Amino acid sequence: MGSLSYGSWARINQCFRHGQTYAQAPGSKAWLLTVTSLQRTQERGHRLRQPTGMAGHVSPYIRIPFFHERGPGVGVDLSLQERLDELYADERKADRVDIGFRRVDKDVQNKDTIAEWRKSTRRNRELEKAARKGTLQVDINKVNVEWVESGAAYNEIYKAAELYGIYEDLFSHGYFYPCINLEIAYAQEKDDIMVPVYRGNVVKPSEAASSPEVHWASKEDDLWCLVMTGLDTHLTEEGQEYLHWMVANIKGSDLKSGEEIASYMQPFPPFGSGYHRYAFILYKQEKSIDLTKEKRAQEYILKERTFNTFDFYSEHQDVLTPAGLSFFQSDYDTSIRDFFHNQLNMKEPRYEYEFPLPYIKQWNRFNVRDTEQGFNEFLDKHRDPKDIEKEVLIKKLKHTHPYLGDVEGHLNYPEAHEEDLLETFPPPVGQKPLNRRQSYKTPSWRRLNIMKEKSKSGYFASTDHVELRRDPPMSAQ
Repeated sequence: MGSLSYGSWARINQCFRHGQTYAQAPGSKAWLLTVTSLQRTQERGHRLRQPTGMAGHVSPYIRIPFFHERGPGVGVDLSLQERLDELYADERKADRVDIGFRRVDKDVQNKDTIAEWRKSTRRNRELEKAARKGTLQVDINKVNVEWVESGAAYNEIYKAAELYGIYEDLFSHGYFYPCINLEIAYAQEKDDIMVPVYRGNVVKPSEAASSPEVHWASKEDDLWCLVMTGLDTHLTEEGQEYLHWMVANIKGSDLKSGEEIASYMQPFPPFGSGYHRYAFILYKQEKSIDLTKEKRAQEYILKERTFNTFDFYSEHQDVLTPAGLSFFQSDYDTSIRDFFHNQLNMKEPRYEYEFPLPYIKQWNRFNVRDTEQGFNEFLDKHRDPKDIEKEVLIKKLKHTHPYLGDVEGHLNYPEAHEEDLLETFPPPVGQKPLNRRQSYKTPSWRRLNIMKEKSKSGYFASTDHVELRRDPPMSAQ
């Protein structure tokens, strides 16, 4: 007896309606024309049906799971602290305190102005014609002024500071919306250019070796305090900062009129420690304040430069209000070595990341699935890596001359004689030839290992004689 597929039953079911009868065609069955419903039996493993396992659950063994059913990839899983922060995000936001000036909502005030501007711009036919032809010229400086005056610039600074965790690491549960536009730029001695500081851009230590030029809009009788601090650079105490610069009692926007509490110290992120954050905070002073306790020596003594923004603000919160914010990131370059040796009088610290050992699956059985991996490499996974490195080093020393270096360096085509490894055993006298795949004198895993040794790949990559990496001399900078 034949059987119909899923698609055939579906087409037959569409041809019938409940309670309907049709004219009998020659050769057809009467009972088939009066049937009220059809029972469909799905064939096993059909692509159109939902593949399920026991108890109706979706089976991961029949198909690839959909994107919403997959787990996060390697390195995407949240840590316990990140998961707790995600669960209690609302409670943490409720405990936060705005320590800045009151924010003025300009959207309502500018709503009518923007509407009038749109109407007038749409009536301007010359403007529309220039935009259509691509000849419209836009003044970038005017756009930047409108961007700042509208408050959109301060929103971008606030979002960037939240993203980089500036507020949390500086003021703990405090935050503020910037209301003063800080224009900061580092002048370069060799080139006639300025390196600006925006909101998280990268500035190299060699570019920030000297104090920057800082400008902001202010009345002449206003008092300000400018602080530059390094959030991630402290070498000995966790959660502490280094005070890189502090100028207090600044009249108007003239930095020279202020009292320098701590002289400028350049960023110095150590080797291997990644990117470090450096923040400029501009405080509005209610009156002139005495910061003799915060005074630092002219010499760079890291212990004296230890600083904590939260404690500093908590002590002077009655007379200080944060108003401006700008920050940048910096990572290691070779100019820091001179700063550590000659300015800090200490050895340059260097950090290396300790990678976790790779996970090795329990050895229950061995199936040759990867043709580029030999059986010996599978066994090497369960060996001590030091033993493997020792074997490789011994092989390297065999073709290393103390004065001439690599004695095999003249070989331009080390893999040219691969066919020599394909020699097979002759068949026994009077019998049929052996299976070629099983009659090689050199097994496949050994052939693969020899070719990797000749090409200096895999384990044998370290046997290649290359010059050691050398940092450029300081005179070359």
